[in-house]
Amino acid sequence: MTPWNPSFACALAAALVPIALAGCGGTPQAPDSKLSLTVLSSKPHEVSGGDARIAVSAAPDAAGLTFLLNGRRIDPPLVAAGPRMEGVVTGLADGANTLEVRYAGPGGGDASASLVLTNHPLSGPMFSGPQQQPFVCRTQESGLGQPLVDNQDGIGHPVFDVVGARPVGHSKSCAIKTQIHYFYFNGDGFKPFDAATGYTTPPADLKTVTLNGASVPYVVRVEAGTINRFVYTIAMLAPSAQRPDTASGFETASWNRKLVYWLRGGVGLGHQQGSAIWFSNGLRGIERQIISRILAQGYAVASSSGNEAGVHYNMRLAEETAMMTKERFIEAVGQPKFTIGIGGSGGAVQQYLFAQNRPGLLDAGIPVQSYPDMVTQTIPVADCPLLEQYFSDEVARDPASPWASWSRRALIEGSNASDTAGNPVTNKPGSTECINGWQGAVPTVLNPVFKDPRYELVAQHYGYPADAFSRVKWTHWNDLANIYGTGGDGHAPSPIDNVGVQYGLGALAQGQIGKDEFLRINACVGSWKEPSQFVMWDAAADPFDARNMQRSANCRDPDGVPAPRRAGDLAAMRAAYASGHVFTGQRLDIPMIDVRPYLEPSLNMHNARQAFSVRARLLGANRAAARNQVIWFAAEKADQSARAIDALAVLDRYLSDGAAPAAFNDRCFDASGAVIASGTSVWDGVLNQRPKGACSAAFPIFASPRMVAGDSIKGDIFKCTLKPVATALGDGTYPEAARFSAQDHQWLERIFPQGVCDYRAGDVGRPARW
Repeated sequence: MTPWNPSFACALAAALVPIALAGCGGTPQAPDSKLSLTVLSSKPHEVSGGDARIAVSAAPDAAGLTFLLNGRRIDPPLVAAGPRMEGVVTGLADGANTLEVRYAGPGGGDASASLVLTNHPLSGPMFSGPQQQPFVCRTQESGLGQPLVDNQDGIGHPVFDVVGARPVGHSKSCAIKTQIHYFYFNGDGFKPFDAATGYTTPPADLKTVTLNGASVPYVVRVEAGTINRFVYTIAMLAPSAQRPDTASGFETASWNRKLVYWLRGGVGLGHQQGSAIWFSNGLRGIERQIISRILAQGYAVASSSGNEAGVHYNMRLAEETAMMTKERFIEAVGQPKFTIGIGGSGGAVQQYLFAQNRPGLLDAGIPVQSYPDMVTQTIPVADCPLLEQYFSDEVARDPASPWASWSRRALIEGSNASDTAGNPVTNKPGSTECINGWQGAVPTVLNPVFKDPRYELVAQHYGYPADAFSRVKWTHWNDLANIYGTGGDGHAPSPIDNVGVQYGLGALAQGQIGKDEFLRINACVGSWKEPSQFVMWDAAADPFDARNMQRSANCRDPDGVPAPRRAGDLAAMRAAYASGHVFTGQRLDIPMIDVRPYLEPSLNMHNARQAFSVRARLLGANRAAARNQVIWFAAEKADQSARAIDALAVLDRYLSDGAAPAAFNDRCFDASGAVIASGTSVWDGVLNQRPKGACSAAFPIFASPRMVAGDSIKGDIFKCTLKPVATALGDGTYPEAARFSAQDHQWLERIFPQGVCDYRAGDVGRPARW
């Protein structure tokens, strides 16, 4: 480390200006009082962990610098970083801290600059709201040891004396001491590496990587610790045993000065820490292939279990965790030239929402198999079991029912269906995306009494009280109770709503179903009960969770009682927008390459329309922002890791050059990885009325139940605007061929007493500012 001193100031002056300055033995010059002090690792009001990387720029005639923290003299170790000095200031107290730098210029030209740094605990929270309890610490499962005891009040995770299995306290922050681990790449995956002996006596299967034209051992140094109660990791190449050139122990000679932030998918309900990606079950499948290629190019890779959507789906918490983890990276290693996000499914969603909610956190993104967000996915996903239960009832009533044809169900559900694909419910050929892709998704989001049975095992294993989780209500909405609120019964309000939704309207308009079937579907489809009425889901006996649906025994009868619909909570809808859990399309200031394998033939939940749902929202809210998203599709059997690496290269060039390269455009690839077509028209026919482009012809896009009912591909309407049935009967909503009778009119009125959806009039639940 090189502290700032007058002699360095003179040397810096000589390097930066052609005329030597007064105080450095040269020609006198009028004093320059310019002095700046900035924080590099975070925003000044969002510092965490008691330290911050700062930068100081001073006039070349500075005779010396003095630093004061809250009025007390400090001597932070600063090093040269181009025309300025950088270093990490430590010892910040929680709350507001004043950092001041002063220097004495020639002739009394003193100058000073100051910053107020607001520090938050490393264990959080910063802005995400109260932390959950109970909260299971999982560092031990990751092989990182038990968490540190931080209280004797019985709050949090039990901690034991390992030898005597004696309880010694509890941990509410799940913190561990920072640890360093080494791994080497053997061509297939990463294995533990002994840094003390491995460089001189390398493992037989150790592979090499080429850096700057030289072949060096493919060894990775991984720092693991806890931030915001989650496990973070920082991984960088460490191809030699040379002395580290950072105070934290990282050597940056092999670093290309760029950072990849890795994000994982899933939809979780919190109350647990998750595990680190380098430990426990390690790197998974395709992420191992991608990360190994990323590290080999010299990128650093940061991650956190708090950025795995399968651990929790609180995007405010995810944003906060990513911000704090990146702050740690900058403090430990240095400021990257840029940060690119990569991740699939829920990890891809985080990228779109970070770009919208936290500009500057990422500089570019590669969302793989993305959705615009997960909250608006609950809208069509909640329809799936209702429709599948209806079809099941119809087939049970009459095995010759037309709905015995699995592929025909796509007429109502919109998404793909197959007469030959395996079905996990029937264990026979024939299924739909609603089943193969989304079976069981609704209970894990809507059912407050349905919990992952692993929680009970965890509670027993770690010595939690038997009733530790008895008060937890296992819904996404309760998981974010600080955002959605709760009622007097402790249940959070839900935005799930299907009042006025005319299932199968598009199929009726196309003449694919008749009016009787249209009326019967809508009379019988029903809705979900209120959260307080839910019972435990029995997946084997009740695959579509009918016990938690509002149904009617005589709904098929035109004179019977239609199954009721459910009205969603307007405040919950507005809270979803206000908290940034809905991707609106109003902001996307960074380049994104939306990469996805085409999984429609597999009836996979990561359906192809989602990329265009994102684009439609962008086009509707901010057409200029839409230029920042390009869409790449590849055949399912293509090398998907290669597409992610290709996308990384394109974005690297984009950010390095400051302009979009030619390859930053829409395109699609065949199974061999060859480009089928690229350019502005390849996806024609999806969001416009032009003839299909080469990519949209090669990869057909399917719809959703709400799209068949009249919604757009945006899929962002929680609660439609309603119009009276009488208005719909006269304004062309229904095809003339339907020829509704007077009795049909009456049936429609009973099915839709509040009216039917007018999707052109917008979303009742969308706040005006959005």
